Parts: sequence; structure tokens; C-alpha cells
Amino acid sequence: MTQENTVIIPEEQKTQLNTETETNKANEASEAAEPQKSDVEIIEQLQAELVTAQAKADDLLDKLQRTVAEAQNSRRRQERQLSEELERASGRIIRRLLPVFDDLNLAFQNIPADLDSTTAPWVDGFRQIQKKLGNLLEEEGVTSLMVDGEFDPSRHEAVTSEPHETVASGHIIETLRTGYEYKGRVLRPALVRVAL
Repeated sequence: MTQENTVIIPEEQKTQLNTETETNKANEASEAAEPQKSDVEIIEQLQAELVTAQAKADDLLDKLQRTVAEAQNSRRRQERQLSEELERASGRIIRRLLPVFDDLNLAFQNIPADLDSTTAPWVDGFRQIQKKLGNLLEEEGVTSLMVDGEFDPSRHEAVTSEPHETVASGHIIETLRTGYEYKGRVLRPALVRVAL
């Protein structure tokens, strides 16, 4: 007696298998019905897509380059503004130190001639302080203005103007207070007497 192996498939699965088979046949039929594109058409389509992609890439590259340039310009502008602000701040501090330097210079111009041996070292100590302050100002770029020659209203401030026998008209007779400039800008104009 031989027994045959038979598989019993439920009715639901049969319906599902039939539906899948019909769908596959329909897809194959629609693919067969579509006309196949020639190689030339495919190449033309790909070239068109390439041109579009290249144009988009060029546009994005242009935007990127502009953004980088704007960032660099902004950074340079900020660095320049910071440098200018530092120079202004330094100029303000130096301008406040100038009267102290003037006072030291005036004090040494009026030292009594009869100093005794106990006060001379004390005065020499202050002379060293004056020298250090002068060196510090010089290292920072502070220079004194020319105090002779023709009067320049952008660099000198005339306190008086008077006739003079030996100095030509419009020239400086005497400097009453030294003027200074810092990195090419006048910090304080020189106070001068001018000949008429």
C-alpha cells in the first residue's frame, strides 16, 4: 500500500496565491507593453539631468564663495574696528599721563642750584622716573611735535601772537607746552607764541 503525500491548502491561501500570480502577470504585461527607450534617448535624458545638476552645483558654489567672502570681510572689519578702539583707548590713557610728564619736566627745569648731598640722590631717583615714563611713551609710539618753524593750526595752538624782531611772521616764537602725537594723530597740540 502506497500513500501519496498530498498537501491540503486552505481556501484563503489559494485565493491569495491566485491574486499574487495575476498581479505579477499584469506587471509583466505592462512592462512588455511599454516601448523600450533607445540608448540615444537614455543618453540625452542623462545629459539633460547632468546639465541641470551642474547648474545647481554652480549656483551652490557661487553662494558658498559669497558667504566665505562676506565672512572674511566681516572678520577683517571687526579686527580693524578692534584695533582702532584699542588705539583710541590707549590714546585716552596716554593723554591723561601727559600732564604728569609735563609736571616732571617742569619740576626738573626749576631744580634749585644749591642742592646738598642728602637731596641730590632723591632728585636723581625722580629723574630716573621721568626717564622711564619718557621711554614708555616713546615705546608706545608717542612723539613730541615740532616746536619751531611755521605755525600749523592742526598741530599747534596759539596762545598769543605778537610782533617779533628776529622771527618771521606766522612762525613760532616760543613753545609754552609741548604737543604730542600718537601713531600719526595729534594727541595734544603744542601751546605756542606766534610772531605777527
